[in-house]
Amino acid sequence: MRPRVKEGGEAIAESMPSCQAPAAPARNDSVEAFRVIAVLAVIIIHTKPFMRDLFPSPQYRLLEYLFNQPPRFAVPFFFVTAGYFLGRKAQCDPKRRIRIKNYLLRLVGVVAGWSLLYIALPSFWPPLLAQGYRQVTVQKIAPLLASPLTLLLEGGKVHLWFIPSLIMGVALLALCTSNGRIWLACLASGFLFAFGLLGASYSVTPLGIHAPFFTRNGPFLSLICLTTGYVMSLRRPPFPLGMAWAIAGGGMALHIFETWLLWRCYAVPMINHDYLVGTVVCGAGLLMVALAAPSLGRRTGLHALGKYTLGVYASHFLFIDLLGPLTYLFELHLWQFLLPLLVYLLSLACSALLLRSPRLRWLV
Repeated sequence: MRPRVKEGGEAIAESMPSCQAPAAPARNDSVEAFRVIAVLAVIIIHTKPFMRDLFPSPQYRLLEYLFNQPPRFAVPFFFVTAGYFLGRKAQCDPKRRIRIKNYLLRLVGVVAGWSLLYIALPSFWPPLLAQGYRQVTVQKIAPLLASPLTLLLEGGKVHLWFIPSLIMGVALLALCTSNGRIWLACLASGFLFAFGLLGASYSVTPLGIHAPFFTRNGPFLSLICLTTGYVMSLRRPPFPLGMAWAIAGGGMALHIFETWLLWRCYAVPMINHDYLVGTVVCGAGLLMVALAAPSLGRRTGLHALGKYTLGVYASHFLFIDLLGPLTYLFELHLWQFLLPLLVYLLSLACSALLLRSPRLRWLV
């Protein structure tokens, strides 16, 4: 039998290697299923169903909000899950260290490879037809060269910010938790998270600050989520299922309340938030649910698709660029639901094909 290939799931959540004490966890079908749901949520955000330039009527604002804000749980869930499995790996190490060299080299390869692909592949076809391949490629490269910091933090396409953020967060977590200093990771992550919030969604409040860069990028969100997952990995047994659902639901309610409060008090548009306090709580709660009910995902059948998650995440903007312009041709309600599903299925097929290729499987 051919050995199982390590997919990009290791970067988001992967089954652990065997060790003596404590025993490594078996593959969790619920975690795999939730990863599939989370990456579909990311695709829904990026395909922008019922966006206001096509559906300007006020009656569509609730639908636009529901397809934009509740799915924000996805990225914190990915980060928290990565932190949890890093913590389990660390417990297998005699010195409780997080060994990150190969882990981070793999992530650097993924973000570099996909950045080059997004620059080289002209998937957004309207300007390609109007200007030609050379001009379109130059227009992609020029802003990246003009802003090296953006290139470093986001790669060659905006959604790839997740991977550099994960790289920085994992490096900081490993540094902070060396010699068992979990308190240092908690302190650093809390400070960075507060700075990130006050420099973004909460910048309009009396405590807000003017950040000279986009605080969605970098370790401001990733480190607190990774630290939360790491701390969760130290708990045995997992949280009770009822409590886990309560935390996940409470986190989502808090996120929604925060969006309303910022709109009501400071006129911040309710769809202008990448993450809030409740977003992190919800992501952590969903991992607790998955750990408390490991067989839940098996009943959905989605767990088998979990191994393709990183490939789907990395490739999905190719198909958004390919199919997105059709949105302006098919201003139909059905298309708003069909587009995210088509993008997911095409990204899934792309990821599966890349995984079968000995030379390209490192991309997924």
